[in-house]
Amino acid sequence: MDITIVSYGSRGDVQPYLALGRALQHVGHTVKLIGPANFADLSQAAGVPFASVGVDLQAYLRERMASLSKSNNSIRLLKSLHNELNELIEQVAHETLQACQDTDCIIGTGPQTASFAEKVGVPFIEAVLQPVTPTRSFPSPIAPSWLKLGGFANYLTHLGFEQMFWQVFRPTVNRVRTQVLGLRSYGFGSPFAKIRGQVALRLHGYSNYVVPRPNDWPDQHKVTGFWFLPPPSDWSPPAELTDFLAAGSAPIYIGFGSMMGGDPQTLTNLVSEALARTGQRGILAGGWGALGETTDANDQLLFVKDVPHYWLFPQMAAIVHHGGAGTTGAALRSGKPSIVVPFSFDQPFWGRRVAELGVGSAPIPRKQLTLERLVAAINQVTKQTAIRERAAQLGEQIQAEHGTAQAIDQIHRVLGR
Repeated sequence: MDITIVSYGSRGDVQPYLALGRALQHVGHTVKLIGPANFADLSQAAGVPFASVGVDLQAYLRERMASLSKSNNSIRLLKSLHNELNELIEQVAHETLQACQDTDCIIGTGPQTASFAEKVGVPFIEAVLQPVTPTRSFPSPIAPSWLKLGGFANYLTHLGFEQMFWQVFRPTVNRVRTQVLGLRSYGFGSPFAKIRGQVALRLHGYSNYVVPRPNDWPDQHKVTGFWFLPPPSDWSPPAELTDFLAAGSAPIYIGFGSMMGGDPQTLTNLVSEALARTGQRGILAGGWGALGETTDANDQLLFVKDVPHYWLFPQMAAIVHHGGAGTTGAALRSGKPSIVVPFSFDQPFWGRRVAELGVGSAPIPRKQLTLERLVAAINQVTKQTAIRERAAQLGEQIQAEHGTAQAIDQIHRVLGR
């Protein structure tokens, strides 16, 4: 079967889809990933054919969006991002449609990707990395952390945030549908419910041990486990890194992925001082600009640019990260405690789950991050035996889930072998 996976976004969005695509290839399917140009090398290293659409998203956002990411208001950020990318949408849509020709199935998320499947006339399998199917069990993962509800009120938060997202993207999606795809535009109301009802399958690429599947979800909405991408078989860590790991106790990882904005050097100084005060060694990871690069490497501190979390995290004492879905999954899989510093979107949700599961500290929102709070969190996760033991147990459970295999099993059940 010829399967096309569509993913626009950051590495945390793209990499799990690559893991799923690689696993699909291993069981005999022909797979192609469509995504931003900056992920061509990552896709090639994973052995998954890649179709580049649009621009190098990382470079574009670094240039245009750094000032916008100072806000932690998810809706405002989303609208600003939409406005910045709006001029690229039609180009991306034409290129995506061309790359989707002659496929048997499209995997992706959202109304726009569903529209490509509708145009090409193939089944659409939705693959999401957050628990966004409406439920009474908990509020939307985008809802503010202070919102304490229950029952039907929880369900309404999911519908409400779907509608807000839809109003942000409605003009663009409808322009693509009418001017590029020749389809009827969606109405004012959110089309998410319609897509949920019509989709052949909705896969949730995270662990049932982390967010158990609610009983009120439709049957075709499945939770499979996280989708992890191991390093390429020919990858080896740089000597500087292996020498650093061998030179002392297990370090603490600190990195914030695709987050940008603020004052990177000030944040770097803060986390470096927190490591010094707690007597911990540290690995600082470059991403899209939240941390400033430093060349002051020594026995206590090392700055790295791009090291697979799959390989690196199990060798850490603890992991300080932004709480993106992909990074959270890798941190939990490693069996090491987490300190989540959420910036926006679904990150506070994952930070709360880490704390509720007893595998890390309470989340420290980026706007509230201080030296004292980070020092206290590092001491908590490194000195409390119960946290370390629960983290190790959860890591073993997640490793035994084999998320991509579960996802493929569900895909085969829906589409046939």
